[in-house]
Amino acid sequence: MYKYSAKVGEKDACAQGHDWDASYKDLVNIARAIKNKDVAKARIVLDEAIALKHAIRYTKHNTGCGHRSELGGRKGRYPMKECRLVRKLLENAVANATGKGMDESKLMVKSARAFKQNEFPRYRRFWVGSVTLGYGRRAVWANYITSRMEIVVSEKK
Repeated sequence: MYKYSAKVGEKDACAQGHDWDASYKDLVNIARAIKNKDVAKARIVLDEAIALKHAIRYTKHNTGCGHRSELGGRKGRYPMKECRLVRKLLENAVANATGKGMDESKLMVKSARAFKQNEFPRYRRFWVGSVTLGYGRRAVWANYITSRMEIVVSEKK
């Protein structure tokens, strides 16, 4: 079990997701987009990205990323799969908070962090390019990377 990298007090509730088959690079940018927001606003941000209405701004891991007009010409994407996972994790954290007796309307996302968890070497069985691995096999290494995320919600003062 992993520890939380943020300090979790008595007035905080938290949730973690482990071994996700999701891009940790996308999760980092989603975490930045919902951090320090009300839970209701964080839900809106995630739902709009899932519905392809408003992009998530990419400040890290944004090489080759397209510019979005709704972001004022800044780089962004619509990571729908990761937003669905984060939405479920946010609902889990809110449920943990209501179980502690906190008011859901006063909750805000205190901390949201994503990490690369495991990297498993994997060999693609189909030919993708002109990279030669040796022994006559022509393919590309495509490692399987898992990620984890933690969300901490707390009541506004």
